[in-house]
Amino acid sequence: MHNIKLAACGAFTVLLSACGGGSSSPAPQSVAATPSPASQPVSSVKVSGQITYDRVPHTSTSGLDYANTAKSPARGVVIEALNSADEIVAATTADSNGQYTLTLDPNIDIRIRTKAQILSQSTASWDFKVTDNTQENQLYVLQGSLASTGGIAQQTRNLHAPHGWSGQSYTEVRAAAPFAIIDTIYSAVEAFTSIDPAIDFPPLELRWSPNNRTVIGQKSLGQIGTSAYSTAEGGGAIYILGEENRDTDEYDPHVILHEWGHYFEDQLSRKDSIGGLHSLQDRLDARVAFSEGWSNALSAIITGNPVYRDSSGNAQNSGFSFNLETKTVNMPGWFNEATISTVLYDIYDDAADGSDTISAGLKPLYAVMRSESFKTDSVFSTIFSLADGLRKEAGVDLAALNRLLESHKISGEGPNGQGENNSGAIRSALPVYKEVSLNGTPAQLCSVDDAGTFNKLGNREFIFLNLPTATDVTIKAEKISGDENRDPDFKIWQGNKLISESTSSKKGEETFSDRLAAGEYIIEAFDFFNINGTGSKRGDGCFNLSVTG
Repeated sequence: MHNIKLAACGAFTVLLSACGGGSSSPAPQSVAATPSPASQPVSSVKVSGQITYDRVPHTSTSGLDYANTAKSPARGVVIEALNSADEIVAATTADSNGQYTLTLDPNIDIRIRTKAQILSQSTASWDFKVTDNTQENQLYVLQGSLASTGGIAQQTRNLHAPHGWSGQSYTEVRAAAPFAIIDTIYSAVEAFTSIDPAIDFPPLELRWSPNNRTVIGQKSLGQIGTSAYSTAEGGGAIYILGEENRDTDEYDPHVILHEWGHYFEDQLSRKDSIGGLHSLQDRLDARVAFSEGWSNALSAIITGNPVYRDSSGNAQNSGFSFNLETKTVNMPGWFNEATISTVLYDIYDDAADGSDTISAGLKPLYAVMRSESFKTDSVFSTIFSLADGLRKEAGVDLAALNRLLESHKISGEGPNGQGENNSGAIRSALPVYKEVSLNGTPAQLCSVDDAGTFNKLGNREFIFLNLPTATDVTIKAEKISGDENRDPDFKIWQGNKLISESTSSKKGEETFSDRLAAGEYIIEAFDFFNINGTGSKRGDGCFNLSVTG
């Protein structure tokens, strides 16, 4: 529990705290009232007001611009009236202007509390909240002081959350931060509910703390490493940096929405990415390139701004940015996240520039990613599987889509990228999916570290296998070239479900023997040391992969 008094607008006294337990009560707040005739006692009082917070914009160099802080409405947040026993006597949610109205009994002492939470249980449903991972994931709240509703018909109580920056440091509580985060998520909810009014968002916590820093360790101590979506917490959670004078992300909507894009994949669509380090110039595993590209593009779509900004540094006055519309990539293609970002944003936006003559909006992207065919396809989620779905969507100009893809060096067709001719200068990267058949000719595959390790292009190969009937099979990978360190391994997937892993330490070969049901499978093959990245043991190696039964 951490209750800290703040000075708010007017004569207000507010508290920023995490829910759970009682709190000290500051002096009563001043309220504005609209009198009613004294001769007509009221049976109820309408308490209304507006919830606002400080939104800090970016400078042209992507640092935070505190001098131009804007007072912004806290849209859709949960608002409660609490009596002197801290019991909730009424509740509502703010509208799109941060405004609310509660009907209460006259002459009772109440305080107004707003939660860093947006909640809906109507046709469309959602429950997003900002919690403190260093305080047992308690929910952030902002509340006013206890004051009587009086005996008049209307009363106004506003709450405002300031940013707390003094010019040199955060000398006051950073009350605005949780509300800036949740308001960014409100924008995403607004965009998707306009497309699908019956969407059901799985609950999500966005875990922020001033103690969240760029150290990897215990998340409960704020050692989160970086802002990221984590699937290791049941339904998933987003951790957000808050380390003053190093890296804070509460006012970086693109960063927050990027991670929310991963939540969308994981909870509402399909997420095949293996994660790992990545940059805009990297040649990546196709799954990683697609996932990161989708999240970059979604952040631009929701904010309406193709310039991705991330603030950091001393006094939060520096950072980095890139423009999805103009970013130059050394080697564009289906394996590059910057390429995917640009392609997806161009599919969405109305601006026609160069090869971008398509203006399809968010709806077809949403339709494909939510479709059962996309979610259950036997191949992984990549730009190829998304483009294949888009080609079947009404309102998508097929010729314009193909021109756009080709202009970014993406030529493969179908969900498996058949016929793709851009290898990213790694010859073994094509075809995107190789094929092997039961008792047929072995597939030759390679694992190379030319573009890096773990999640880079060439580390892994995908091999398609179709079994018409349930069969006892032996799958074997045997080295045909490479040094003595080469250690082939593989995983067997059916759709996005991992069936088996064969990752023994035996050098030169790997074997799996078991019964597989009828169906389509993807074998993901790789060299252990190109995934593990162990110094001199990394290197190029090729293997024959056979399936017998």
